[in-house]
Amino acid sequence: MNSPAASPQNMLCIQHVRPQSTLDNIESEAIHALAASGSATLSPELDTFLRYVEEHGHRVSQELAAGIDRLQELFLSAAHQAFQLAGVTVDSRMILSLNRQGKLHIEGIRAEQEQLAALLASSRALPALLKLISAQSAILDGIHNLRLVAGARNSGDSEQLSRLQQTCRVCLKGQLSHFYCA
Repeated sequence: MNSPAASPQNMLCIQHVRPQSTLDNIESEAIHALAASGSATLSPELDTFLRYVEEHGHRVSQELAAGIDRLQELFLSAAHQAFQLAGVTVDSRMILSLNRQGKLHIEGIRAEQEQLAALLASSRALPALLKLISAQSAILDGIHNLRLVAGARNSGDSEQLSRLQQTCRVCLKGQLSHFYCA
């Protein structure tokens, strides 16, 4: 016997309803995951780590920031001394960065470009210091973000949660869909 659910008219209905029911199941799973997203879903080690960051992250951040400040002062002192010994004045703005090879690079064009390039190429300390400053600054940013996560995880503070939400975007493109989280 044919049941009413198997008739061609009902098949269209079933095919139309099925995606909504699948969507409802996915929504239900997502809501359940959100409800359980506290420390219950974290490994004990990660939970312990986030608690440590929550309790001590501010002090660690302050110490790291103070160390970065000292490194920056050392870099500036060494750079100015090297430029002075080479007879190069830095009266106008000069931007130094590390290129992909880890070498110091002067952004833009300056009159003393060749002399500065030779000076920077001969220095071992300046690129090493800038790499260290860069690495420690990345760590400081990471600690800052971990503190936001740790604080928002338990407090439900809407301002902290808002800052976290602004760090992730989703690109939807079929199988190439991906997240940009920074």
